[in-house]
Order: sequence, then structure tokens, then C-alpha cells
Amino acid sequence: MRRVTVAGCAVVLLGAGIGVRAQNPPRPAFEVASVKSSAPNPGDFMSSIPRVTNSNGRLTATNLPLRLLVRIAYEVNDFQISGGPADLLAAKYDITAKAEDGAGVTPKDVMAMLRSLLIDRFHLETHTESREMPIYALMVARADGKLGLDLKPSTSDCVGKEAETQKRLEALAQGGAAAAMSLLTGPPIPCTMLPAARGAGSFGLRGNGQPIASLMQLLTQATGRTVVDRTGLAGLYDFELRFDAEIMLRLAAQAGVNVPVAPANLPPSDSPALMTALQEQLGLKLDSTRGPVDILVIDRAEAPAPD
Repeated sequence: MRRVTVAGCAVVLLGAGIGVRAQNPPRPAFEVASVKSSAPNPGDFMSSIPRVTNSNGRLTATNLPLRLLVRIAYEVNDFQISGGPADLLAAKYDITAKAEDGAGVTPKDVMAMLRSLLIDRFHLETHTESREMPIYALMVARADGKLGLDLKPSTSDCVGKEAETQKRLEALAQGGAAAAMSLLTGPPIPCTMLPAARGAGSFGLRGNGQPIASLMQLLTQATGRTVVDRTGLAGLYDFELRFDAEIMLRLAAQAGVNVPVAPANLPPSDSPALMTALQEQLGLKLDSTRGPVDILVIDRAEAPAPD
């Protein structure tokens, strides 16, 4: 393929006396999309849990706060969002949307379409700023590089298993409270990262066939700081990290879950604090430092017109 420089193109166009007006390419968009306010009283705790699926060019979101929709669409964490009307960002919506050619649409394409939907239906306007902020560096705790007992190289074959795993999780999501409890207490599902429960007041997270980046994502959400990888660990890992239930409740609240119990009313927990658990169980540690963090600033957002 021949490469033509921008400068070369400019010379040719100016020499030929051709006037060129820059045009923005059309934004990717769903073929059809429905946006509705979520039911104000879903009935029970399980029905109130936000759910989202993204496969084959179809996006289905139930009970998702607008703030979480923005987080998903722009791939940012909660602490990376600034501004916007608080009441509207907390309001929950149900979205059903379909791309024109589902077979050739990737999950990344669907995220671009979701951004377009937020712009079109919620009149969302944003800009990004880079701010110097406290961050964490994830490192191996021991000088000899030995890992903790609960972090091991994975034997799971996860190549091309995304669709299969998604179908299994969707089936469990339809199974009600019993199926949800099996996710927390049953054997790990290959190639997933899911919450885990180990008795009263003991919560955590189990990863199977996951890169260290997946653990970093959890730590970023749990600490409210960007976590950068300085472990040098490549490949996929299985791990289980058990920590105080208050952290899990805080993460659930960020996702818009109506948490049924306040942290002060939790039963006693023998799970350690996050930093201690990370070092004792996985052999990793977080070192505090500073670095640039991209912040998504919401300049405008409005409630959508009814379908």
C-alpha cells in the first residue's frame, strides 16, 4: 500500500486550486434503539441489580444508572467522571438496541454506538482533561518474586471462549436468587471474574483465566485510584482475593445496586482489609505514587424524550 503524506496531499490540492471542506465522518449508530426509565419498584433485590449484555450487535441494559452507562460507554471508572447533574446521572434506564449488521459488529463497535446513543438521546456533551492525581503501582511484594498461594498461573483455555462464557452467565442471570447464589458460592466458571462469598461477612473476588489487568481493574474500582502494572506478570492467572464486605458493598453501590444492608449493620468479618489481603493472599502490593489520570468531564446531559 502506498503512503501519501498529508503535506503532499496539501500541495497537490492547493496547486490544483481545489477548495476542500473538512467533514466529520458519521458517528456509528444502532439501527434501532429503545430508551425507557426503569421501573421505580422492581419488586425484589435480585430484580434491582443492574444487568447489561453486549453480543452480536445487540445491547440490552436493565436498571442501569446513566452514570454507569457513561462509564461503560467511555470505558472509565467512577472516580474519572466529573460534573453533570447528579439526579439525572443517578436515574436508571432500560435500553434495548440493535446494530444493522449484528454478525460483523464487535463489542467495541457497540460501545461506539452506545456513545452515539447517549449523545443523541441524552444530549450528552463531554470533554477529557488530564489531571495529576495520586495513583497506585501494583508490584510483586517479595524480593524473590514468589507469589501468594491464591494466585497461580491458569490452565484454562480461554481463546475464543467469550461468546460461550457470556451465554452461560446470561443463563444464570435468568435463574433468580438460587442461580445468583451459585455464582457466589459454587465452583468458579472458567474464563470469568466474579464475586465470591465464603460465609457470613466474608466476600471477595475469584478470577479464572484472567490477565493481571483484570485484577488491576478491580483494585482501581475498590481504591478509587488508577492502578498501573509493575508486576511483570504475563499470561493468564487464577486467583481468589477475600476482603472486607464493605468494599464489595461500595462497588455494588457505584453500579447502582440498591444495597440491602448498611456497612455498619454487617455481621463480623474475619476477612482482612484490602491491602493486607492483597499481600497475604496474592503476594502483591500497592505502592502509592502520582501520575496523569484522564478525567471525563460532563458538560451537558438531559433526560431523554419518551420513546
